[in-house]
Amino acid sequence: MSEKSLKDLIEERFETDSLQLPVFNPVALELQKLNQSDTVSMNQIANLIIKDQSLVSHLLRLANSSFYGGLKQVETVSAAVVRLGTNRVTSLAMLASLLLVSKAHVKAVSACLPALWSRTFVCATGGRWLAEQMGYKSLAEEAFLAGLLHDIGELFLLKVLERLAADRSHPLPLTESLVSEILGAMHQEMGYRLMVKWELPNRYARIARDHHAQEFDENDALLVITRLLDLVCHKLGIGQAADPDIVLAATPEAQALGLKEIKLAQLEILLEDAIAEANGLF
Repeated sequence: MSEKSLKDLIEERFETDSLQLPVFNPVALELQKLNQSDTVSMNQIANLIIKDQSLVSHLLRLANSSFYGGLKQVETVSAAVVRLGTNRVTSLAMLASLLLVSKAHVKAVSACLPALWSRTFVCATGGRWLAEQMGYKSLAEEAFLAGLLHDIGELFLLKVLERLAADRSHPLPLTESLVSEILGAMHQEMGYRLMVKWELPNRYARIARDHHAQEFDENDALLVITRLLDLVCHKLGIGQAADPDIVLAATPEAQALGLKEIKLAQLEILLEDAIAEANGLF
């Protein structure tokens, strides 16, 4: 019998482990689904969150951070929901969920997590700001989640590779270069399939699939915003090698949004603060 390829091994893990691997907290996933209902109440949101005390502690930490906090410290989930609203609390719960799983014990995997976290957080934070600035205020929290979820395929692959490397019968030898190559080749398709399997809204799955595609729907505001934030991260070297030669104003994404150089410069300044916030959270 021929040996299985690395892609085959990853596919096996997707089929068997994609609902069990700790990529997202189950309560956070259920919360995202619940929040799609037109009849969801604040009490339902709060009652679901308090089922997981680790999620509660991270959520309250985020709700009281300098970046999200209000004038008075919130001490309960209910107070956080009242202050921030169900959409914002759902976003923060997903963010807290990512924080809970952003750890690894395999060196080649753990080395990738800080960069992924920085890029994810910056894309989410910048996406929300840009949506508000460009007349898409009603999409602000969706833009935050799109930024948070668009590279979820990378996190899933990192978790799969960690398990394969820790397999005592046939441990997979990993190097950082190999991990990087796998992420680059597979993370878009894997992210899309993962979100479809999790039954998350299709708009997020499409963004996971298309955020690096050569051709894209310029009328999909969430996709365009997320793609632009990815380009800004590439230009500034956030979570990847910097490419200062990228002219953001000349990109199809900036042109589709009608963004001028002044607004793009403001965005870059905002992201510098977001980087500091991301490092503090991580």
